[in-house]
Amino acid sequence: MADDSAAELAFLNSMKESNPADAYVPASGHSEQPQQQPSPADNDEDYDPDDNLASSFPAQNIQSPSDQNSVSMQGSSPQSPLAATEPSAASEPPVKPVPANASGAAAPQNKPRMGGFVVESEDEEDEIPVSKADGSTLLSATAGVTDVPQRALSHSPNASLPPSNVPYHSVQDQGLSSVSPSTGVTVNNTVPTVASAVPDNSTPVPDATKPAMQDHSTTVSERASAVPPTPATATSLPKPRLPQDRVGMLEDRIAEDARGDMDAWLSLISEHRKRGKYTDARAVYDRFFKVFPTTAEEWVNYARMEQELEAFQQMEQIFARSVVSNPHVELFRTYLDYVRRHNNLTTDTNGNARAIVTAAYEFVLKSVGIDINSGSLWHDYLEFIKSGPGNVGGTSWQDMQKMDTLRKAYQRAIAVPTGATTDIWREYDKFEMTLNRATGRKYLQEKSPYYMTARTANNVLENVTRGIIRTTYPKLPPQPGFDGYEEYMKQVELWKNWIEWEKSDPLVLKEEDPALMKSRVLYIYKQALMALRYWPELWYDAAEYCFKNDLVTEGNEFLDKGLEANPESCLLAFRRADRIELTGEFEDGDAGVVRKGEAVREPINKVLDALYALVKKTNQRAEHSIARVKEAHAQQAAEEEKEESGSDDGYAGMEEEAEAEKVRRAKEKEEALQKQIDAIKAGYNAQTLTLKRTISYAWIALMRIMRRIQGKGGPSAPAGTGSGFRGIFTEARQKGYLLSDAYVASALIEHHCYQDPAARKIFERGMKLFPDDENFALEYIKHLVAQNDATNARSVFETVVNRLTQKPESVARAKPLFSFFHEYESRYGELAQITKLEQRMSDLFPDDPQLVQFAHRFSSPSFDPTTVRPVISTMAQMRPKMMHVMPTVEEAPPPSQPQQQNFERTPTPPMAHPPRIAPVLLNVTDSPKRPFEESDSEAQPRKIMRGESPLKGAAGRRLDAARRNNMSRADHGSNLSVSSAPPQPLPREVNFLLSIIPPAHTYYETRFSAERMVALLQGINLSNARLDQSAAATPTPTAQTGTWAPPPMGRSGMPPQGGMPPQGGVPPQYAALMNPYYR
Repeated sequence: MADDSAAELAFLNSMKESNPADAYVPASGHSEQPQQQPSPADNDEDYDPDDNLASSFPAQNIQSPSDQNSVSMQGSSPQSPLAATEPSAASEPPVKPVPANASGAAAPQNKPRMGGFVVESEDEEDEIPVSKADGSTLLSATAGVTDVPQRALSHSPNASLPPSNVPYHSVQDQGLSSVSPSTGVTVNNTVPTVASAVPDNSTPVPDATKPAMQDHSTTVSERASAVPPTPATATSLPKPRLPQDRVGMLEDRIAEDARGDMDAWLSLISEHRKRGKYTDARAVYDRFFKVFPTTAEEWVNYARMEQELEAFQQMEQIFARSVVSNPHVELFRTYLDYVRRHNNLTTDTNGNARAIVTAAYEFVLKSVGIDINSGSLWHDYLEFIKSGPGNVGGTSWQDMQKMDTLRKAYQRAIAVPTGATTDIWREYDKFEMTLNRATGRKYLQEKSPYYMTARTANNVLENVTRGIIRTTYPKLPPQPGFDGYEEYMKQVELWKNWIEWEKSDPLVLKEEDPALMKSRVLYIYKQALMALRYWPELWYDAAEYCFKNDLVTEGNEFLDKGLEANPESCLLAFRRADRIELTGEFEDGDAGVVRKGEAVREPINKVLDALYALVKKTNQRAEHSIARVKEAHAQQAAEEEKEESGSDDGYAGMEEEAEAEKVRRAKEKEEALQKQIDAIKAGYNAQTLTLKRTISYAWIALMRIMRRIQGKGGPSAPAGTGSGFRGIFTEARQKGYLLSDAYVASALIEHHCYQDPAARKIFERGMKLFPDDENFALEYIKHLVAQNDATNARSVFETVVNRLTQKPESVARAKPLFSFFHEYESRYGELAQITKLEQRMSDLFPDDPQLVQFAHRFSSPSFDPTTVRPVISTMAQMRPKMMHVMPTVEEAPPPSQPQQQNFERTPTPPMAHPPRIAPVLLNVTDSPKRPFEESDSEAQPRKIMRGESPLKGAAGRRLDAARRNNMSRADHGSNLSVSSAPPQPLPREVNFLLSIIPPAHTYYETRFSAERMVALLQGINLSNARLDQSAAATPTPTAQTGTWAPPPMGRSGMPPQGGMPPQGGVPPQYAALMNPYYR
């Protein structure tokens, strides 16, 4: 970790030119002046993360900030590394610059402290001057590169980002503390890597880290000795394999993706077996099962390979390694076949072989006998018992013993839901009825409920397990939006449904045999985890089930195996650490505290190690991807150059035009190459950022745990007392890859748990490391506001906001800061400040409604008084809405009129229909149309009554006679009330029309009024209608018939341009009905 301390000291030296803390205006009563150095006995005042981090490493030569900028970081400039050695013009200045003479170095001396931290004005005196020849010498080592930029030794933020604003290596990827203009990649990383690269198949670039280079070996010898040389594999591609080297190519695939490339493993095993290299195949199998220990199907293939070779000793070793931890029916069947082969029952004179086979059957049935596919095993077991000595139905003790054993086996088998349950029950029924009908009926009656339950459960299981792929070859879960994600999540859902079904106790075992019920649930969990090995949530659920059902050993085993399968899972690591902290038993005193801390740290350390390794591997993949793209581009350019040189038959007049075209194409290809590289960097940077955030939160969880166990502690705590959360924070900064969240968490722990002024110092330190992180700045401002330090809060706000709003692409990131400070100013500020802030927000965010911005002054997260509309009039504003009242579509028919001689009928004007309040108030009608329904989107289709159909026979004659009597009474002016007189039935044509009308929701054009349509249909007398086939194409209204032609319609059913025809040519009822704007 020597180079990490060097990076930390180098950053402190760079702070001479920029000190963000100087930009803050101290609040009243707050002073940053140096104070008298406190006594070393005061542990709280001695704590200084910067000082402890630097003093925990030996002194060494460190490059100055100006020297560090002399070597570029990969990605700074894809074309010219020389340009990358200079400070970037786009780099943002710190919060507030300090005089240039502050960069002078001084010898280390005692530093004044305040709040446990070194006073910022004295921080620079601890820096070690280094000759500037280091940077120029390192620059000369890479000056010959023109295509591929080299990763820099620098920790400076000026050479951290490419011009395209798509960073691949973040600023702090190269050291403990650097400054990044982008919060998306602001992190702390470990040792920088400087590797050789071959940009255009030419001579490799010398590695700047090798001490054999004479031009800088004397100036950076100490640095080279502190940092071991990094192998030149960061940007160089692996050596290509020959086409016939299939084994080598498969080995490369396995080395690249051991857990994801299952096909490479299986192909390599198959290749060795084809070539007869069984020793190599065994070696690959051993490596394979270290990665996939629960792949039972491959265990079966491994055992059968050894069986073909008659390597029985290896088979026994395979079964010893696989059978106990893999409850798989086919694997246990293979085990049974091996046991029965090596225990010949034919030559068994003393019964030892049968006893061994019987014990093997009992072990197999106990392990996988509850599987839904275990019916064949039960059949084999029953046949094995039948083949034993003795006769079923005999009277000797051996015969009776065989009968009892077979009965117990039958009764066990019929209670297990399998595909063979019904067949076994039939055999059991025959077995009992053959022996003794009386006792047989007794046994069958006792066991019939178990059989019925098992048979019913088996029928349900067929539906529950439909679609589940019961494979033992695990697959990594695809990312959302990529191929296979939906299918994988469907499998997760199906397995969870099966588990929940088993938990519901379908076999009614909770009261009678709870141990069997728990074993069935655990068995399904194990089956699911064989297929979903890389789904941490399932391991967690299995462990939680065990803990809730007093299966502590099994629960801890699930967590341990889950962490082994998913070493990057924070979920399982945190749960395991929580379990140790909650239930672990340790001795009292400091020794017990230390041991408890070590035990709790173990699972989290595994996660951190796996995450750090994954970040390193992700970076290597990105470098290899970029190298492949550049190599392909260089090869393509070389081929095109060769083709152009071979076909150079043009004349002199075309040379200039061809050269210009060549330059243009070369420029386009370079731009396309750069876009492709930027896309690769952006993709891998997103992955790296997620990993860094995960690492930061893992450290945060560990800090909180260690605070509970060991307290505050410190990086230099006495031996045997524990370092506490402060020691964890120091260790996290040393290892790197930290985001600002870790600094926020540490500062808030200092403030809330210990009220220590170190919290302010940690926030100030974070502002230097993350000057453009709006989330960190927001937390810092909240902390200052909570401390009633409004002056410094405004200073931090203005500093960060001004930096973010200088670039158009980062303006949106300042919005949370404006929102919080606007709320703060609205509550506790002056009106002039509020108005000024709102004007700035309007200028920066013109799309935000001004009303919302103004209302934000007076609202809270739970209530906004500006949106309240009080009730002024209950009659006008709170009129009840008749939600459940269904209006009728029918009207009471008018009183019967005497028949006129011309059989004309006056149309009835529309009437207002009263709401349907109760059935007794409705008119009795014979209309075939159902009452109007408010919604057509019901589950069942709408049914319409058919038209009246003639009845044959006496019933039809009676109905017709009754109808004629009613009509005759109506024609002769009977005095019956309107409500009791039945209306005239609608003709069959009208009923047919009503039956074919589609639902209302399917129509989007002109809408008709249903009430007026019914009124219109009721007023039409079809008995006197005459259809004239020779009528003109456009009929005109006639006084004799009283009919009108509808207005002409367009293709879409709307009236043509010009609107509706004049009202004078259409009767009022038609005009209201055909209005296209009626809704």
